[in-house]
Amino acid sequence: MSSSANNRWAKEKSALKKLQMHFTFQQDVLRKIRHDAADASIVPSDIIRKIIGLPYVKVQRPRVGLSFNKDELTQLAQHYNLDVADEAAIKNQVIEEVNRFYKTKDDSP
Repeated sequence: MSSSANNRWAKEKSALKKLQMHFTFQQDVLRKIRHDAADASIVPSDIIRKIIGLPYVKVQRPRVGLSFNKDELTQLAQHYNLDVADEAAIKNQVIEEVNRFYKTKDDSP
């Protein structure tokens, strides 16, 4: 086994030992957490880590993940007049539509 494979396995093994906790906050506090996270270009969980004095890593490539079921993917393909199998083109169209939405919103008086 290569050293990079051993290193990756060690990281995965370490991740398995972590305890995941879920927290419930009042809606106004949750909204502020999300807002502060967006302003700092970090995820909401890292805002909490920052507040409580734990280390966090600033996101290098901010992303939003969406999950689509088969029907939704079909609906998007039809909406964009694309083949349902062309997921890359659908993804690009979603990006363009969201960018247009916010550009229009920013340009509004």
